[in-house]
Amino acid sequence: MSGRATSALRLLGPGLALGLALLLSACDSSAPVRAGSRPNVLLICLDTVRADHLGTYGYDEFPTTPHLDALADRSTVFLDTVATAGWTKPSVPSFLTGTYPAQHGVYEGSARRASGAWSSDVLGSELTTLAERFHAEGYDTAAFVRNAQLRAGQGFEQGFALYQDEAGDARRIRWQATDWLLDRGEDPWFLYLHLLDAHMPYDIPDDAATRFSGDADLTPFRGSAWRQTRDQLNDGERPLDDELAETLAELYAGSIRFMDEEIGQLLAHLARLELEQDTIVCVVADHGEEFLEHGRLGHGHGLWENLVQVGWILHVPGRPASREETPVGLVDLVPSLIAAAGLPVDETLPGVDRLAHPGLRRPRFSEHKAPDSYLQALTDGSHKLMRRFEPPPRALGEISALTAVQPGTRWKADVLAEPDGALRIARLRPDDNDLDDPLELKGVAVPTALGPRLLGLDLEVLEGAEFYGDGAPDRGPVSWAAERLVKVRATFADGHLVATKVKLYAADAEPEHELTGTVTARGSNHIEIGGLRLGLDGDTRVEGVDVEHDPMTRDDGAFVLEPGLDGALEAGFGVQWTVLDLGRDPGETEPLILLERPTSGEARRLDEALDALGRQLLARRSWGNGDGSTLDAESLDDLRALGYVR
Repeated sequence: MSGRATSALRLLGPGLALGLALLLSACDSSAPVRAGSRPNVLLICLDTVRADHLGTYGYDEFPTTPHLDALADRSTVFLDTVATAGWTKPSVPSFLTGTYPAQHGVYEGSARRASGAWSSDVLGSELTTLAERFHAEGYDTAAFVRNAQLRAGQGFEQGFALYQDEAGDARRIRWQATDWLLDRGEDPWFLYLHLLDAHMPYDIPDDAATRFSGDADLTPFRGSAWRQTRDQLNDGERPLDDELAETLAELYAGSIRFMDEEIGQLLAHLARLELEQDTIVCVVADHGEEFLEHGRLGHGHGLWENLVQVGWILHVPGRPASREETPVGLVDLVPSLIAAAGLPVDETLPGVDRLAHPGLRRPRFSEHKAPDSYLQALTDGSHKLMRRFEPPPRALGEISALTAVQPGTRWKADVLAEPDGALRIARLRPDDNDLDDPLELKGVAVPTALGPRLLGLDLEVLEGAEFYGDGAPDRGPVSWAAERLVKVRATFADGHLVATKVKLYAADAEPEHELTGTVTARGSNHIEIGGLRLGLDGDTRVEGVDVEHDPMTRDDGAFVLEPGLDGALEAGFGVQWTVLDLGRDPGETEPLILLERPTSGEARRLDEALDALGRQLLARRSWGNGDGSTLDAESLDDLRALGYVR
């Protein structure tokens, strides 16, 4: 860890500083299941299942999880687990790679871009998934998943020899898993199952849907009517009366029970195959669900506890059962599962091996990028701080237009030289010259004892360079004794410009500072043209780009993370702070909303901690703003069926 980062952590106080250091440091590994053995690993994700609706977590309104409760009785149960996000697309890659959204960059599943096209963020190949880690150790790997956000081609299939992304309901997934298990050889295996049955529209068999609801009318939340019901409730056009609320609770409970019974059948199958004592079983959820506790039905809109609090049951054969109260995060799953299997733990991951360090406390970090804002939350003990960033309305269209400024496109930029020598872009517009055309710079060449400087850079003019323009001399060398406006074709190398062609302007020409060339790299708040780094900020104007929509891009969120709160405020972002005490108010019914930066106490400490953590995580990101895939009509229809696309 750098000295600057260490100094920043010292400011946070010993408890939180230790936690943040652990987010970015190595973790010890726990002992394998049995000496000399390589256990099988079964990972099951219960999509959209709240922790407080599992029996082992105290839920008793309906018997939702008798089989999972029995598994929990002989397992390690983490009683306070927070996901890195409040919906599937960013959460699943976090527990498959052991990284945060700020690092893996998968925020959006169906974003409307400035061009009007629909696209999805993709998990990059630079990251290593659990499947890849197990495959590298000789494991057979397979996944049976059901969620249109996890379809093949989005990067989630990395490391899986078999990736079935249209696997059906929990029963069909169980059938496919048991068939796959019957065909295994001597090698250990890693099997991932993703069950969608507790996600609206609760596409489960009728006998499961009516298990707790009897003859109640379930049509408002199933079939073709569920989206209208959800939208009416969220828009305040329809109240969630007692009868409707009871029906929803019964249907949700029935869907969880349906998954539980199929998991019970699968665990029984493992026992029949005599694999029970050789198989690690890990059961988690990717996120929870809101039932209008904060005015909305569903998920994917925030970081309230009922959206990020999930269950985590980890059964390691031979390990004594325990119920761990220490707060943990799903980012801890990868090091914990890898260590439980006796495999080497990647010491660069931010998570903690929770079997080796069950009592180690650290803050939990979650993120959410909405179309028009970026939300982050940090919880330490009972104290929780959420921050929402919104781009300034004046700049929103311009920020979204910046999505067009990508490597392989050519632009003309008006540039400003900052006092520290950095170059910042004031205005950008497309340039229609060939992408292979050389870099061009226009500006006032300033004489120095060592030669001219252009835009704060040393300018070397090669012998034999072509001179032209109104100010070009008839004969003899060019004099650089006075400031003069020039345009040069040049390359940038070793920190200075090497010009092959120079246009000189008349002495009374109006000064302009421009740079034209092809973008070669793109960062969170800068681009590179011909090796020259040019800063972007909220004042950068983009012209000549047709912006039909104003989405907040990943780079906007990264812009908030990189310079932190001060940089975001300076750029004109609106910021809202939500302060919560979960010990006193676990339901988050009395949030303290602030429109000005907290100046003292736990809120100020968490505010500073979020800045320190965000910068460090972003420094390890593996994505670019242009990464992603365009969604075809079939993909959009599949996402629309789950309510993600209107």
